[in-house]
Amino acid sequence: MQRVFIAVDLSPDVRRWLENARSILKSGMPVGAVRWVDTDGIHITLKFLGEIPFGRIDAVRGAMDRSTEGVKPFSLTVEGVGCFPNTTRPRVVWAGVRSEPLLLDLQQRLEDNLSAAGFDRERRAFSPHLTLGRVKDGVSEIQLRKIGSAVEGTRTETTAAMPVDGLCLFRSILRPDGPEYSVLYRVEFSGR
Repeated sequence: MQRVFIAVDLSPDVRRWLENARSILKSGMPVGAVRWVDTDGIHITLKFLGEIPFGRIDAVRGAMDRSTEGVKPFSLTVEGVGCFPNTTRPRVVWAGVRSEPLLLDLQQRLEDNLSAAGFDRERRAFSPHLTLGRVKDGVSEIQLRKIGSAVEGTRTETTAAMPVDGLCLFRSILRPDGPEYSVLYRVEFSGR
């Protein structure tokens, strides 16, 4: 079994922007209330597949290949921060990805091709974001309000843009000190 997901990897400029945003957020948060994600492990996840048999990797690669046929490279912009489900009940602290029709279309193509290959469809609507941290279990109501207020009061300095020219299939190995990611497959966009 392999724990896998399909994602857009990030540029060094976007990773630096995320480090800055995370630093600003951390300074206004209750100490120890949020598990912060290492910026090296942040991706724009298009499809989380979870644990799948190793023999199904070829089906995933085929779906990725079909989904990217004719897709041209495009640009994404990262901007702002927020919480899921909202700042009143924060569970996930994220950085936003500006809505880009090409990314949304690519994710839908991927969902359709994976479904045709026998994988379950995602039930939730796709909401592109970059997870910066997760609120720990057992955090008090007062701390939750402080986290929400910190997010609402955070103003990131600018936006960060990055080129997108392909997709990666990542393997995730869960370790006590955080997940370890490795690329199993990369497909580059072939459109001109």
